[in-house]
Amino acid sequence: MSKEAVFSLILTLKVLCADVILLIIFGTMLVYYLMEENSFLKKTVYMLIDLPLLFPPIATGFLLLWLFRDNGYLGNILSKINIHIVFGFWGLVLAGFVASVSLFIKPLIASIRQYPKNIIEASYISGKSKFKTFIFIIMPGMKKVFIVSFILSVSRIFGEVGISLMLGGNIPFKTNTISIEIFSEVFNGNIDTAMNLSLIMFAVSFVLFVFLKYIESNIKHDLF
Repeated sequence: MSKEAVFSLILTLKVLCADVILLIIFGTMLVYYLMEENSFLKKTVYMLIDLPLLFPPIATGFLLLWLFRDNGYLGNILSKINIHIVFGFWGLVLAGFVASVSLFIKPLIASIRQYPKNIIEASYISGKSKFKTFIFIIMPGMKKVFIVSFILSVSRIFGEVGISLMLGGNIPFKTNTISIEIFSEVFNGNIDTAMNLSLIMFAVSFVLFVFLKYIESNIKHDLF
């Protein structure tokens, strides 16, 4: 494989690791915040999180580019403290997070809303706060749903193209993730390299798919 192809593999793994950390921290915080949809603000946040699933990725990427470019509404603020999102590593991380966060939180929220109320109430009666109940009672009971959400999110990040292309720009040896590199290799006539990268993606996706189906087949026995 070419040096660009190898770089794209390493870059994709780095982006994936960064997004996994963000999902575990901020994704879990969003689950905690949205598990009771009892205000207009929460409903609005939930709707905004869903938008990347409904909007074309390129359009979503353009909106983020418009917001986070150096003279954009958010980018202008960040640039004053020397933080630049677009056309760099953090642009790719943002793209992956935005594309995957809905897949991470929605299964968890749906399951939490079906969690036995008597267990939650018993936790409150025993003196545990809402946050401690969420962390130590609810989430351990959601472990397999968490794994399913995690796999779906990782798969989405791994195959992300549209948003990443707008925020990253496909700059060789800087923002060319594996999905974007496949397009570049085909465009440049390097079919063998594109095939090798595609096979790597297929192998990883197949393993994730098999594991996902295994978890789903057993999840109904271990939810609560």
